[in-house]
Amino acid sequence: MKILYFTWNEITKADVVSNLQRMGHDITLFTHKIKNYIKDVDFLNDMEEKIVQEKKKQIPFEIIFSCNFIPLISKIALRNKIPYVSWTYDSPCMTMYSEMIFNPYNYMFHFDWSETERLKSLGVSNIYHLPLAVDEKRITQVINNACNVSSELKNAGVSFMGNLYNDEVDLTTDVTGLPEYEKGYLEGIMQSQSLISGSDLLEEMLDDVFAERLGHYINFTKEEELFVNDRDMILNIVKKMISSRERINILKELAGRLPVTLYSQSALCNIPGISQYGYIDYEHDMPVMFANSCINLNITLRNIKTAIPLRALDIMGAGGFLLTNYCPELSEYMMDGSEFVSYSDAGDCVEKAVYYVQHEELRKRIADSGRKKVTELFTYDIQLEKMFQILRKEFS
Repeated sequence: MKILYFTWNEITKADVVSNLQRMGHDITLFTHKIKNYIKDVDFLNDMEEKIVQEKKKQIPFEIIFSCNFIPLISKIALRNKIPYVSWTYDSPCMTMYSEMIFNPYNYMFHFDWSETERLKSLGVSNIYHLPLAVDEKRITQVINNACNVSSELKNAGVSFMGNLYNDEVDLTTDVTGLPEYEKGYLEGIMQSQSLISGSDLLEEMLDDVFAERLGHYINFTKEEELFVNDRDMILNIVKKMISSRERINILKELAGRLPVTLYSQSALCNIPGISQYGYIDYEHDMPVMFANSCINLNITLRNIKTAIPLRALDIMGAGGFLLTNYCPELSEYMMDGSEFVSYSDAGDCVEKAVYYVQHEELRKRIADSGRKKVTELFTYDIQLEKMFQILRKEFS
């Protein structure tokens, strides 16, 4: 297929493009800064000009592709009657609250099963669940070619690469005039949710009535075209707040027992015993770091309900040992204790991290099994072939 691929310099671009090309697809990259994902005349004109140019050559684009759903591209697809294929790996992906998700020219693939089902229940058609992937060929080559690995990429204890969200909005401290009752209720539901992994209590505890009360003190600015309500916005913020506290607390507990290395662009956490670096290069340094860390920690953002986070697949694809919170889809495809290890809370996380640091042979056996399973199930050639099987069926 001849594909117009829009890239916003997402970390997966090189892997997706190279695998699409290996499948025999003709890829034309289109890069353009988007000022607004809903309305952007310059972007619209430039992409449509590119589409028209190819039509004049009598070799038109057969599909437009992007990672994550972009309403503006959906509008262009509708105007030009070209199928628009997107593969979403962010949650929340706020652009999926756009009215353009009902565009019949969309073919949307989403990494989270529960979010896929939620959108289907709203009447969205042409949306499919598709877990994410790794490029095991690139990862293997990068690791095999790594010589004289720097100390920054070697970890004898626990490594964690991710955002701490400790420099973002906190509703309990950053909202002017918020009464003590509302602050206390927010704290209560966050503490209750923090005790539960793999189950979402917030949907019930933060109801429309309480959201309306908070709405008197919080002013959300959103595009008219987005059908997200204030409750959804508040839920997303609260889940990120819980994730921030959870990540910082777990890292603090781990640092009391083991060496901990943090790779993050977040504000310095200033936790004794933690070595903090910025993010490292996704394509070249990250696989090497995962392969040379005793324990690779995944703490899933609470906004992700059932999906396997890309970070978990990246770790396992590099042959790293994965210690993670409970992820429903990960447990559906793989065996806890044989291909990865999950923890139930901060205390359990610490005890298991200490245990597996001390048991090298078992740790390596689990990591090797995890890599084999990822290679069997979640490589780009496998997942993209599933995608195009669906597309060929829909287009026929």
